[in-house]
Amino acid sequence: MSNERTNLSAVIYGAYDLCMELREIPEPQVGEVQINVRATGICGSDIHYYKEGGIGPRRLSRDKPMILGHESAGVITKVGEGVRGLQIGDRVAIEPGRSCGVCARCREGRYNLCPDMKFSASLLQGPNDGTLREWVTFSATLCHKMPESMTFEEGALMEPLAVAVHSVRRTQVNIGDKVVVMGAGPIGLLVAAVARAQGAISITLLDINVSRLNLARTYLAPFPLQTIALTLKPRDSDEENLDWSQRIVAGLEGVGEADHVFECTGAETCVQMAVLLARRGGSVVLIGMGAGKQTLPVDVIGTREVDVKGNFRYANA
Repeated sequence: MSNERTNLSAVIYGAYDLCMELREIPEPQVGEVQINVRATGICGSDIHYYKEGGIGPRRLSRDKPMILGHESAGVITKVGEGVRGLQIGDRVAIEPGRSCGVCARCREGRYNLCPDMKFSASLLQGPNDGTLREWVTFSATLCHKMPESMTFEEGALMEPLAVAVHSVRRTQVNIGDKVVVMGAGPIGLLVAAVARAQGAISITLLDINVSRLNLARTYLAPFPLQTIALTLKPRDSDEENLDWSQRIVAGLEGVGEADHVFECTGAETCVQMAVLLARRGGSVVLIGMGAGKQTLPVDVIGTREVDVKGNFRYANA
């Protein structure tokens, strides 16, 4: 643990340019608390920043570095003026997005869509320093008390769990529904778990990574789970992605006609398959962040009335 004048932080300057630096410990302002971070998860976005130096057109630089991390939990060490309901020593999970609170989206409760959102470890409206450091300050309203039975590692996972809860709420999974999840990474597993809790009677998980599928069966046991290993399209193939997706879906048995399909990869072929696997009047929720431009089977979306919904982070989850 650093001393009272330093704050060990993981600072990213660009692709493969990560430094551990000592930063000042922030002091809580009015309505804020200071937190000693005890656990931080590594999100896929952190990996993108590390390997690619940014996401999409937004790039890190030596002039604009950023502290990584946004999945964190810790202990309150100081309380700012005006804070109610929290005290020094409280164990909290951190909600890492600071919205304006006054725009139309915030007032209607969809604060995840706030145009002025300052989200930890994001270049949107940033760079905004993240939580992969020893001390942070946050508004008390963004700090959620953890039960004593919950570990800090579990507390850090409340942030990705919120993504899963929000995505399932976006399409209202009901008792007896048939669900397909594309991608067996952490978000895919959490989506499957939340869908199960909501009453889904059938869940099928698809991924190209067999070891992830094996973990999924253990993680979701004893709930009956169908897992299917997909094959990547060969790099030298001249076949269009959509043609490939249609051929793969045609070869899957007992998977189609899903009430809800959750796409957690962002890969174009998986997005296409998600649409093709939905039943007439079914829904597809896009959780994974992939290429900005993709080809979709719009004829299927239109004639089968498949509702394709976006999903950006979470709100009230």
